[in-house]
Amino acid sequence: MDLITFLKSLTTIVPQTEAEIHKVFFAEQLPKGHKLHEEGEVCNQLFYIESGLSRTFYFNEEGKDITYRFNGENTFTSLIESYYDHKPSFYTIELLEDAVVHTAPFPEFEKLLEKHPELMKVYNHVLRNFVLQSNERIVALQFHNAQERYQMFVDKNPHLLQRASLGHIASYLGITQETLSRIRSK
Repeated sequence: MDLITFLKSLTTIVPQTEAEIHKVFFAEQLPKGHKLHEEGEVCNQLFYIESGLSRTFYFNEEGKDITYRFNGENTFTSLIESYYDHKPSFYTIELLEDAVVHTAPFPEFEKLLEKHPELMKVYNHVLRNFVLQSNERIVALQFHNAQERYQMFVDKNPHLLQRASLGHIASYLGITQETLSRIRSK
């Protein structure tokens, strides 16, 4: 769903606001493998994934990349803590598929929010989803075994099984690819 249609599903957008949204968000088609954000940089952008799939990941102390989050169509992604703390992020955001991505500089998005308070519903939606995703991941890793984490993942994200690699899914679940293969074979 295009950005304006998605925003209209969350709040009322008048034509003047819509025109200003188009000035703030830049849409582009990007290839699989493109990095929306690189580790070590301050993240100053908000991304809306119109089509495609992204993953947010980091490298652990052994140099292995660990998937922290997946974001598919009709979702926003960013590294808000990096923006607000003005600190380089430990995370990279990369596209796992060819994608259409709308990008807004955070300072410009914040000005848009000030000028059009009805868009605070959108911002609250974005923040709520970030918090819920993070909390869900923490709870899964702390309180559920590998089999339960996999089943929860399948129940909530069945479409990702065909779109993300098993290595990325295994690292997201906090298990090895071998363990994931054993769980899937049961």
